Amino acid sequence: MRLDKLNLSEKGGRLTVTAELLCESESADSVKARAVFSCENHNRRLPLLTESVSGDVTRVKLCYTYLLDKVFYNFKAKNTRLEILVSFENGELPLSLENAEISLCRGVSVSENALVISQSLMNKKSHIRLDELKNREILKYVIRRPFVAVFGMYFKFYCVFHPVVQNRITIMSGRRKSLGGNSEFVYNILKNNPKNEIEFLFFEQKTGFSALKNLKSFVRLYATSRVVIVDDFFRMLNLVNKREGVKLIQLWHACGAFKTFGFTRLGKIGGPLQISKSHRMYDYTFVSSKEVARHYAEGFGINDFNVIPSGVARCDVFFDDEYKKSVRERLYSEKPGLKNKKLILFAPTFRGNGQQSAYYPIDKLNINAMMNALGEDYALIVKLHPFCKERIKTDETLKNRVFDFSDRDELNDLLFITDILVTDYSSVVFEASLLDIPMLFYAFDLEEYIASRDFYYDYKSFVPGKIVKSEQELLSSIKNSDFEREKVERFKNKFFDNTDGGSSQRAADLINSLSEV
Repeated sequence: MRLDKLNLSEKGGRLTVTAELLCESESADSVKARAVFSCENHNRRLPLLTESVSGDVTRVKLCYTYLLDKVFYNFKAKNTRLEILVSFENGELPLSLENAEISLCRGVSVSENALVISQSLMNKKSHIRLDELKNREILKYVIRRPFVAVFGMYFKFYCVFHPVVQNRITIMSGRRKSLGGNSEFVYNILKNNPKNEIEFLFFEQKTGFSALKNLKSFVRLYATSRVVIVDDFFRMLNLVNKREGVKLIQLWHACGAFKTFGFTRLGKIGGPLQISKSHRMYDYTFVSSKEVARHYAEGFGINDFNVIPSGVARCDVFFDDEYKKSVRERLYSEKPGLKNKKLILFAPTFRGNGQQSAYYPIDKLNINAMMNALGEDYALIVKLHPFCKERIKTDETLKNRVFDFSDRDELNDLLFITDILVTDYSSVVFEASLLDIPMLFYAFDLEEYIASRDFYYDYKSFVPGKIVKSEQELLSSIKNSDFEREKVERFKNKFFDNTDGGSSQRAADLINSLSEV
């Protein structure tokens, strides 16, 4: 793959980068390119979107328009230069500018393989145009602005009269009613430090972000805590600017990097606007390996050095034999029908653009027919994504062999009794690889999913198991133990740098150091 043409044009602080690549035909459809902006000790990865694939499927045109003054979050460079490196997903290799046809606008020059943006161009004020926004985005960008402005002023006023409490650590979640996941594992270590004053803000209702009592609690805690911990997108963070002296930690709920999220989805349905604050205020986030660190930096819109590949806290249980034993005993005690069976865990992800529109097409898998065909030796647990409202209905004759656990138990715990994992695009594949579980990928809508959501890697070569696209293929693979299991070990080694059960401790050590006076 090489760069053939590169064109940069600028108008009103909006820099349009257009690149044309020449590549092998088999790799053309999976080109993933990005522009890497660097200035002083800050950097930002932003995607270049595929605009067309033409000719004999060897020429790929990529294009995106960037708002230069919005590239970095709360950082204005002075007397320095901004560099842009165009790279593509093949070991993060830069595209050589040599032998390429290059057209540059005023204020841009070439230095080795980087493009250099002048200070005057960087400082130009840019704006989102209303004609570029969809109805949903206009509602967010225009109609809500007065409320956001008033709330922001109230937050600033509160900060004037309430100092940061140096030893206060607050854990927040808008997806749980109580502690769970990564936050719980880190909390269990933080609570052993007598100096820590730990507070909580939990809710899981969709309207919880607008509830007055939650808004008041958020202001008090976000304004006065030395360290604030979240485990997912937390909408209230977008309403205010984080005050100086407060550190924000993201203990993201997923492992690895599978389907694209956050700012990697710029320009796509359900993706954010480039001016969005979402995620960009994090001081640190923890990930499973160096391999995925750059994807989280891109998705969150943060610096590379804010992403720490020290491991995912909730994965520590995979190295705790006593914990695994206790979970198995509890589950078998609660559901005796699971014992002495070949247990299939069906754990697909959702379709749709997010929590509000999430669903799973349960008619795509006839569970009654599949389980009757497999026979008495098999049992099935269904674990739909928490966003999905659908629930399965099975024959009465299968009540001791089919169980819907969508509303209960951590997904990780279910892996300890799983013999076969059936999923599609869920990040559960990372945790399953730690237990060497054979996997099948029921990807009946793969092409549609790639077009709407896409992945950080080429799906067909990425997944650690066999891909099936029909119920017949799925049933046949289970019966014949045809899982392509040899892919699991290589996958695990690529996406986990630490397999010592110490990820929670490493995260807690950093958080404790941030809260020390």
